[in-house]
Amino acid sequence: MKTPQDKMCQIFNTLLKYDFKSFVRKVFSEVSPGTVYMDNWHIDVICGELETMLRGENSRLIVNIPPRYMKSIICSVALPAYILGHFPSESVICVSYADELSKKMAADCRRVMESEWYKRIFPFTRLAPSRREVMDFETTRGGGRYSSTVGGTLTGRGGNWLIIDDPIKPSDVNSDLIRNKVNDWYGNTLYSRLNDKKNGKILVIMQRTHEQDLTGYLLESKAGFKQIRMPLVAIADEKWTFYKQLGRHKRRFCYQRAAGEPLHPAREGLPEIERVKASMGGMAFSCQCQQDPLAPGGNIVKWEWFKRYRWEELQQNVYSGEFSILQMMFSWDLAIKRGKENDYSVCICALRTDNGWYILEVKRWKLELPELVKTGYAYMEEKRSLFKRLRFGLSFKVLVEEAGCGIGFLQEIQRKYASNFVLPVKPMEDKETRLRNVTPVLEAGRCFLPEKESTWEAGFKHEVLGFPHTKHDDQVDALSQLLEYWKPKSFDFI
Repeated sequence: MKTPQDKMCQIFNTLLKYDFKSFVRKVFSEVSPGTVYMDNWHIDVICGELETMLRGENSRLIVNIPPRYMKSIICSVALPAYILGHFPSESVICVSYADELSKKMAADCRRVMESEWYKRIFPFTRLAPSRREVMDFETTRGGGRYSSTVGGTLTGRGGNWLIIDDPIKPSDVNSDLIRNKVNDWYGNTLYSRLNDKKNGKILVIMQRTHEQDLTGYLLESKAGFKQIRMPLVAIADEKWTFYKQLGRHKRRFCYQRAAGEPLHPAREGLPEIERVKASMGGMAFSCQCQQDPLAPGGNIVKWEWFKRYRWEELQQNVYSGEFSILQMMFSWDLAIKRGKENDYSVCICALRTDNGWYILEVKRWKLELPELVKTGYAYMEEKRSLFKRLRFGLSFKVLVEEAGCGIGFLQEIQRKYASNFVLPVKPMEDKETRLRNVTPVLEAGRCFLPEKESTWEAGFKHEVLGFPHTKHDDQVDALSQLLEYWKPKSFDFI
């Protein structure tokens, strides 16, 4: 006859076996015996999402969360052990950027699976004596956990689960070579190791480091990943929903977090977070803690520097003589290649006035030279004709960088217009310096955008705020070229 204590032990073991959150708490006490476990809603959300993967309801998940918030214990230690407990023939491949980190997580997972409490709740899962290496251990049912580093060899290995935990070191974030190497390794090597491309599971857990880190690469590839993004301090009001399986039924839970609220106030409040931000710097904090590599205000240009104009009011001011339109400007940045990864060719159409610059439109194309010349010329003629009909007697200027692929475009446009209308520009400084040189003009509020947001504005905003960390910089180049060429020596326009 079972005693009450026996019954309680049975209930507890059942809870560990079938409730992943409870299993995580037990794993934490196993691998961090001297640390106090501090519960929080974000653990419920992550565990709930992982349970949907275990049930086969989702096969692709990205978790973006700041460091030191239990992501590795949950995803790289507890999850593989839990998978192998229920499915001892499953193969799990775990990768991270550093060999030492991979070994630590693998050793913790093996330690859990060799514990008496784990063996008690999963009696059919045992490690095979023939393969018990830290980085490569196997169960007696043929499954196991194989660990590697990003870029490491996986020849001959396959997995039903791919778990990628921090694929790039934060100090390597600004290296295009390393970022591209990580992304290429995922696409060309790691993904091919998935045994079942349709039903196999891929989990990515990482802090954001760059717009084009692995998270950015996967989201842009439209590969069907669900993303959980948890900033250290809520940027806006949040509502989180997660589910728990209770017997035959799933119960829905909700948690709301207000803008400005820390992720885990009991662990790290706003004063502590401010000290973290001061030590890291704004850009690193935005990426790694806020999961926002393009945080407004975090880079060179602030969006509030751009002012708004109403088209009707602009016309009225010109007709009434309030201020004068001096010229119509076309600023071109050229990239005459059509490939998916290549930059765009960009034209910013703007009015230069004695009140500042009024951007009318930003156009982008991916065309080869003959087609671009034809399309670009037609576009400029269309804009000029429109303003002639409005009785704006405007002269115009076309700015084209005299370098690389811009030379051919420049020569063709000069054949269509008199040479004094087409101005070759020879930048003497790098892209970032050129943008910084015109920020005083932007900060003074002398650059205006249409009052109603146009279809091109989202892409323009994304690139300008994110520079120099964005994938493309063609719109930024065209903007700095426009403002630099006509930048006054003071802010007293004419």
